[in-house]
Amino acid sequence: MSLRRALLTAALAASSLLSACALRPTYQQVVQSPGVESLSPGQTVVLRVVDAAGAPVAGARILAGEGRTRLSATSDADGIVKLEVSGTLLKENPLVEVITPKGVSGYRLLPVPSGDAPAETAPEAPVTPEAPATPETSPSAPQTPAAPDAPAAATTPAPAT
Repeated sequence: MSLRRALLTAALAASSLLSACALRPTYQQVVQSPGVESLSPGQTVVLRVVDAAGAPVAGARILAGEGRTRLSATSDADGIVKLEVSGTLLKENPLVEVITPKGVSGYRLLPVPSGDAPAETAPEAPVTPEAPATPETSPSAPQTPAAPDAPAAATTPAPAT
């Protein structure tokens, strides 16, 4: 009876591994956008990671390859991941693993059309705060503060003669 149980366990483990591999996309499937004939190394591909409801998934990790040719990227707050196409990974065509944050049950990788991709922005020069403007005063005329209850510009009429 134990041999039968061991064989059944091995068969279930093998089938689950095979189905997990069958469900994962390959590198070429991930970086190949619809309508693009060929990929060239160095080209950047922009993808969006979304959950089953279509909401962006922040912090999803994309992994592929082994050793020196390993790909590792993380999605930003909008679910955007930018991948640079690697010639070595195109030849090897490894399976791509997507590790989602806790609480995300499913995911989809959607290509972002080039017009919808976020633009690369150059880093801005640091902004230094300007010193507050001080009114110029002449050293010869001392300034006296006005009384808080006194009107600012009160005029009295001249007596009639």
